[in-house]
Amino acid sequence: MYKPIRVLLTIAVVAVAGCGGMGTTKFFHPEFDFGYTERVAVIPFENLSNDQGAGARASRMFVAELLSTEAFDVVEPGEVAKALGQINLVRTADLDQEQARTLGRNLGVQALFLGSVGESGTMRSGGGQVNVVTMTVRMVETDSGVTVWSATSTADSKSFWSALFGTGGQSPGEVMRSCVHTCVESLF
Repeated sequence: MYKPIRVLLTIAVVAVAGCGGMGTTKFFHPEFDFGYTERVAVIPFENLSNDQGAGARASRMFVAELLSTEAFDVVEPGEVAKALGQINLVRTADLDQEQARTLGRNLGVQALFLGSVGESGTMRSGGGQVNVVTMTVRMVETDSGVTVWSATSTADSKSFWSALFGTGGQSPGEVMRSCVHTCVESLF
């Protein structure tokens, strides 16, 4: 009598484990002491996807997520934009080590967070649609201009229940927030 219940539970556990999890790739500089980082700035994220405005949305969510950890004092985005204008930097991917040091001095920060949204959109999956976000974020120490942490994460709206009942799962904003949360969580 218990055997059919165990079989059904095993199938459910395997199905749930196989849905929605995409994972995170992360890097930590082996010699960097994160304990000395108190004040940071988030450089506006680049958008490499076809989803217009995805970089700006990810940047705002990343700032909010960092603030929620209470681990750092985060410079206001307007101050960051002003400092970027002073060094005439348009494409943040082109930031070199000297510019990172200059921004660090001008903003009074020990580290900069830079990121990009590589994918943000809706894909067809089976009989439905799935929202997918992939982002890469890195932390650059401003004294040396060296990357001390980096994470790449992908999140999607697939879940066991959405697959089972054919529902849409999470909204695009919820998927992006989940991806941002996973990146920040990997830092701690």
